[in-house]
Amino acid sequence: MRASTAVQLVIVAAVAIGLGYAVTKSADDWSDWVVFGVVICAALGGAIAVWNRQYPAATTKRTFTRDSDSEW
Repeated sequence: MRASTAVQLVIVAAVAIGLGYAVTKSADDWSDWVVFGVVICAALGGAIAVWNRQYPAATTKRTFTRDSDSEW
């Protein structure tokens, strides 16, 4: 693991712990917990969407060949 990735993980963990503490101290009833759960699910969904790369890195070319026999 690179040092920059480790620093990013530490920062994300610290922010998550701080926000988790703030939410647990300010939640009054079940509806606050439902909203908190929806926010967590949306954040995880966004992280999964950003993480899954469909194409290779921008520095490499995608392979696409077309010849006279293709029916394009």
